[in-house]
This record gives sequence, C-alpha cells and structure tokens, in this order.
Amino acid sequence: MVKMEFFTAEPPCAGCVALLELADRVADAYPEVEVIKHVGMCDEFREYEVTYVPAVIIEGGKIAFMGLCPSYDTLITALAEM
Repeated sequence: MVKMEFFTAEPPCAGCVALLELADRVADAYPEVEVIKHVGMCDEFREYEVTYVPAVIIEGGKIAFMGLCPSYDTLITALAEM
C-alpha cells in the first residue's frame, strides 16, 4: 500500500481546501492508497521538513509538492511515478 500525506494550514487557505478535496478524490479512486490528511501544525511538518502549505508527501517522505495545489492529473502522475 502506497501512502500519501496531505498537509494544510489551519484554517485552510483556498489552495489547502482544494488539496483536501483532491485527497478525497484520490481516496475514492484508489483504495490501495493510504491517504492521510494533516490539518494544522503537527510533528510530521518538522519530520518531513514541510515549510509551505499546501504540500503532498508520497511514500517514504518524498516531497512531491510544496507551496501549491497540483491538478488531479499531475497528482496522479506523481503517484504513478512512485
């Protein structure tokens, strides 16, 4: 099972809201992907060195996106590359 972690601010900005919607779409379309949402500061921000939100970490701590909300197609392409 591949893990994708989605990081947003609290309260979420417009890009963060869009990213949370993408997380739901991924979870619905790909049940084999473990989707984890981090809303607001948490230990994982420091662990993965996330400095900007929205951000997406894919399996193994690889920062796929930081400081922007990717399109659904771009996100799925990054997932496929893993």
